[in-house]
Amino acid sequence: MSGWGRVGLAAGILALGLTTALWSVLTAVDDLLTTAELSDGEAVKWFALPAFLGLALAALAGRWLSRAGGAVDDLPAKSVLPALAALAGGAVGGLVAALSTVSPAIRIIAAVIAVTAAAFAILRGRMLRDEVIDVRAERARIARLRAQGYRVRARVVEAEFPDVWAEDLALFHVAADYDGPAGTHRVQERMLVPIADAPVVGGTVLLWIDPTGDDPGDVFMEPDPESIRHPDPSAFLPAPGPETGGMGGGGA
Repeated sequence: MSGWGRVGLAAGILALGLTTALWSVLTAVDDLLTTAELSDGEAVKWFALPAFLGLALAALAGRWLSRAGGAVDDLPAKSVLPALAALAGGAVGGLVAALSTVSPAIRIIAAVIAVTAAAFAILRGRMLRDEVIDVRAERARIARLRAQGYRVRARVVEAEFPDVWAEDLALFHVAADYDGPAGTHRVQERMLVPIADAPVVGGTVLLWIDPTGDDPGDVFMEPDPESIRHPDPSAFLPAPGPETGGMGGGGA
């Protein structure tokens, strides 16, 4: 299955899980209100299981989608796609509950949830479109620099790890100085690298420079195989624990 196929499947599972969970909760409340037997646990018993399963599926799919940038080249490291899928699930779940429940109050609540989630989903959809456009433009820029630019070695003066991951790659905000015909220039770029290649202050990175020289900041940054390395790359990994799931952040 292609990267986009896996992303679409995960997004669909997330939306379906939240649809099921929201519908189950609203339907259970509706059943309790319409039967006027609040002490009867049958409604909770019948609807708690699908709600739990739906939330579990949504959580697993959302966790994978949060790192979808590593599976699809057209998505950034952190995308609005998980939020879009969650809002879509909320919209569908609210709509189904509005059409299938009996209590007027629950119908109104479900309809409000559906309309609100749908409105925000449209906004997130536009943001996702802009993300894809921006990432494709950045890929084209990098390809141009690699094909037409020239390469220099730059000195790392700042390296910050914002605790962002794309699959097994860590994102770093790096500032580096390089010497050009007009003097020393400082550039700030983001790098997605394995923690073994984590940039370190005092080390070096490689820059692909704009071939015209008109824009000193138009560069692409990548690890320098000859640079010094971070003395303890494992420091970027979180301490083992149930909340970290084996991947997370640290500090640079």
